[in-house]
Amino acid sequence: MNYSEELTRAPPITEVPQELLEEMLWFFRVEDATPWNSSMFVLAALVVMISFILLGRNIQANRNQKKLPPEKQTPEALYLAEGGNKDDNNLTILTETLLSEKPTLAPGEMDAKCRDVPLVRLPDPQESES
Repeated sequence: MNYSEELTRAPPITEVPQELLEEMLWFFRVEDATPWNSSMFVLAALVVMISFILLGRNIQANRNQKKLPPEKQTPEALYLAEGGNKDDNNLTILTETLLSEKPTLAPGEMDAKCRDVPLVRLPDPQESES
């Protein structure tokens, strides 16, 4: 007799239908996990190997970059840098003049504006709870 046939045959003591037993055998099946385990091991080894290759290339690129002499600035770059400073200075001067020319409100005007705003009464939280 086959092992699965022995398991699917119901013992004489229980009254479980044959279909339910077959479904439970399929649901709680036990398989050999060797292919799955070996494939996961191979994938993990592949990821580690690619990571080491990328790390080595990055380290080598950083070393090569440090060995190169620093680039000298061209006169055009210096001219552009100075131009940026002039624009920044003009912008700060403009903001200073705009901020200094703010109109100030007289004390009487402030009181009039405060009186125009209606008062809002919020309900007492203790009253709303009861």
